[in-house]
Amino acid sequence: MLETIRNGLEKKWAKVVLAIIVVPFALFGIDSYLNSMGSNVTVASVNNFEITAQDFQRSMMVLQERLDAEGQDRSILQSPEFRKSVIDSLVDSQLIKSAVDKYNFRISDDQLSTYIVGMPDFQENGKFSQDRYDQIVQYNGLTPKKLEQQIRGDMATQQIQGTLANLTYFPKKNIEEIAKIAYQKRHVKLYDMLLLDYEDKIKVTDDEIKEFYEANTDSFIRPDQVKIEFVVYSVANIVPNVSVTDEEVKEFYEFNKQNYEGDEERSASHILFMADASQSDEEVEKVRQKASNVLKDIKKDPNKFEEYAKDLSQDPESAKNGGSLGFFKRGVMVKEFEESAFTLNKGEISDLVRTDFGFHIIRLDDVKGDQVSFKDVKAQVKGELLYGKALEIYNTNAEDFSNIVYEQKESLDPVVKKYNLDVQQSPWMSKADAENFFNNPVFSEAVFDQTIIDSKFNTPAIEVSPNNLVSARVVDFRKSEAQALDDVKDEVKSFLKKRNSQENLINDGNKLVEGLQDGSAKEPKWIDELTIDRSDKQGLSDVIAEEIFKMNSSTLPIYSGIYDPKGEFMVIKLDKVDSESILEEDVEFFNEEFMAAIEKEIEKSYVEDLRADSKVKINSKFLQFAQ
Repeated sequence: MLETIRNGLEKKWAKVVLAIIVVPFALFGIDSYLNSMGSNVTVASVNNFEITAQDFQRSMMVLQERLDAEGQDRSILQSPEFRKSVIDSLVDSQLIKSAVDKYNFRISDDQLSTYIVGMPDFQENGKFSQDRYDQIVQYNGLTPKKLEQQIRGDMATQQIQGTLANLTYFPKKNIEEIAKIAYQKRHVKLYDMLLLDYEDKIKVTDDEIKEFYEANTDSFIRPDQVKIEFVVYSVANIVPNVSVTDEEVKEFYEFNKQNYEGDEERSASHILFMADASQSDEEVEKVRQKASNVLKDIKKDPNKFEEYAKDLSQDPESAKNGGSLGFFKRGVMVKEFEESAFTLNKGEISDLVRTDFGFHIIRLDDVKGDQVSFKDVKAQVKGELLYGKALEIYNTNAEDFSNIVYEQKESLDPVVKKYNLDVQQSPWMSKADAENFFNNPVFSEAVFDQTIIDSKFNTPAIEVSPNNLVSARVVDFRKSEAQALDDVKDEVKSFLKKRNSQENLINDGNKLVEGLQDGSAKEPKWIDELTIDRSDKQGLSDVIAEEIFKMNSSTLPIYSGIYDPKGEFMVIKLDKVDSESILEEDVEFFNEEFMAAIEKEIEKSYVEDLRADSKVKINSKFLQFAQ
């Protein structure tokens, strides 16, 4: 595989991109390691290139922000497997960069400039915005030169992907045949046999229970378990102790009023004097002066607005209507125009408003739609203000909380007293139970750490979810041991009852299917008749839908049956298969998806080959601390 890629690259028929995976996440548990070793400690090395802890941390932070923005749970960031995948992604990225350097792919300044100007991330209203570009540079802690280096590198790697894409070929006829299978519709009749109906008929004796127990004693070993006491420091703890005055609530509302407006629409008219980035400062100043003079005249006699709009405005569409733009909502106009239009009173005329298009004189003509009053949202505003104050306190104290539970590790009492927290107790928990307790693998690892168990010290503060810190200590521990028959008798009985019921159900179901297929059994009263395809399973489980699409359709009708672990045996009659009504656009869409999947596999194989031909080392000690 690698040889094929090499040949392609050396022949210069490459234009590729293995997307550089900038994987982003939150760091928990490695601060002490970074502090002691420095942020330039090597996480991994690729040949002679070192990937540092700072690179890892930056990737983690970016992804944390992405998850927060999407409202997703951060706990995925703490998975050891996921953290390992971050390092693997950084390694893969460096492997691609090395290939770019090896094959001397370069991006010219003109190519770079054209690409940046065309990037949607740097545009407002379809045009490149220098302000937005500067904001993104600043937000990411970069300089323009550094960002442009990164983009240049990304563009170079995109040339390799073109090479890999050229390696993918699949005859169109074959694609059409596969698409027919993928989009085919299957018409079925269904009859379900329920496990519950069988469980009522099953009797399990004490001898059967004892026999099963003795034959499977290893299955009844209770795992290591702990009992813990723990405290939670969170924003929710703080909110009840925070207060705000009515004046603060009103002030907050007024300052953030736009956030509490309904679907308000405003109608405005404008006069546009065009001035864009291509003009010199002197030319722009001349335009501004002309617009300023017109504004003075209109301020003296507002009735001249429409006349000036028709004669002078360089927005031809609105000029025909005396400058009228009609009604629009927030988010439609450019930022500067919108801010002005939504602060004007009806009939009021703005000062000059500068946008990327030039200078505007704006008149607000009308307002319609819902406007939410302070009274209607007062409770909501108060809640947001309380939460904001509580969050500020939480952020101020979070580090102190973490330091106290670490430095005074013999007891939770110091943080309990300082922050007025409740000490909570857990039942006996296995490691799996502990992970489910806060849905957090880092927490379970901490309370089952042998040092924590033996010393009964506090665990480090663990962010189990956004704005929720937990510290725990083990108050009791019991090692794994075999459970007595009396302790598990009910569990064994329930298992045997379900197993025997399931066996009987499957046997009866298969007999019915065989009888239907050979004609010896009468058709049951079908409970449902459906037409399904792979994208619309009509509410059927994956198990049943998969069985339907596995059925041989060469001779119809045909019967089959499948046990669904949800507790039913489904008898299926396949009456008809429709593969001919597929639309041309469906074939085209399938072709794109199918080829993209193949390209992805080729990319994956290419990176694996690069890795095999390179010296890649992972710092296992760092990974241990990161977990």
